Amino acid sequence: MKTIVEERGPAPSPERQSFAVSTTASVGVHANLKTILVPLDFSRPATEALDYATELAKPFTARIHLVYVQTPDEACDVPAAGHLMRECAESVTFLREKLSAIRQGSQQFWPENCHIRTGRAHEEICELARELPVDLIVIASRGNKGLKRVVLGSTAERVARFSPCPVLVVRKRKDRSRVPLGLGSAPKGLAIRKILAPVDFSQCSMAGAMYAAFLSRTLKAKLCLFHVIQSPAPIVMNRPETSFPNGTNLNLANARLDMEAFSKLGFLQKVEPAIEIRTGRPVDEICREASQSDVDLVVISTHGRTGFERATIGSVAEQVARYAECPVLIVPSRCSNY
Repeated sequence: MKTIVEERGPAPSPERQSFAVSTTASVGVHANLKTILVPLDFSRPATEALDYATELAKPFTARIHLVYVQTPDEACDVPAAGHLMRECAESVTFLREKLSAIRQGSQQFWPENCHIRTGRAHEEICELARELPVDLIVIASRGNKGLKRVVLGSTAERVARFSPCPVLVVRKRKDRSRVPLGLGSAPKGLAIRKILAPVDFSQCSMAGAMYAAFLSRTLKAKLCLFHVIQSPAPIVMNRPETSFPNGTNLNLANARLDMEAFSKLGFLQKVEPAIEIRTGRPVDEICREASQSDVDLVVISTHGRTGFERATIGSVAEQVARYAECPVLIVPSRCSNY
């Protein structure tokens, strides 16, 4: 007869117990939001992302740059290449007219702030972000070539993976009254009243928490620090008479202590964040909390304990950006400016 028991979580290490002491003195807040880049393909989601960026820029007095990336013409060696090149030139003229139309009615979109690039979309967007440089990229979750709902658009996903700065993936909520989006029909003002910041107490997740605190202070929004205790994997034992203590209560107690210490870090002193702890699968619990009507934005680091030290999004952040019902701001933990 086999008995299934829960695997007891490891006891907290001295290094983890003292993380608050070691980071309080060394971590400073140097967040800045003065330049925003908005990729456009003139689809409805892209214009909604532009509207979101325009409203977000106001409290920061940030400048907005617009970029359109056209696919390179790979047909120069085929017959009628001249005709194709004329069509390409006409499309450039059309794009400039579209950008000019967007500039009307707003003093933020100057000619020098409008860019047309040729190449692979995510590469050109990230390269322009480095050249300017920009503090934030605001991009729609899907555009003309995106999928309907389940997965993040390939361009947005790749931009988030390789971006040198934070990326805000805009998605319209089912309840449209929460985050006003849509050019011409949206009420003035951006409703960000509550920010959800998932943390796992790693140095990587610190970047997301710091950026969330920065936004909370500037936008006068409530901040909720959110931690998920991973459900322990069951193990199979051949000795039914053997009993093991359940580590759930111990893990919960340790998480509460860690959250208490984390919330007292210097950059959170003037924010007074709320604390929430859940048990389950991190992606499911974060998305479930994000689906609540009072959560307007999720701010999460690219990779934490389950991530990889390479140019890919951590699996948790990537899936949250795919499935969350509200906008998600992804902060690369490799960024040193936050």
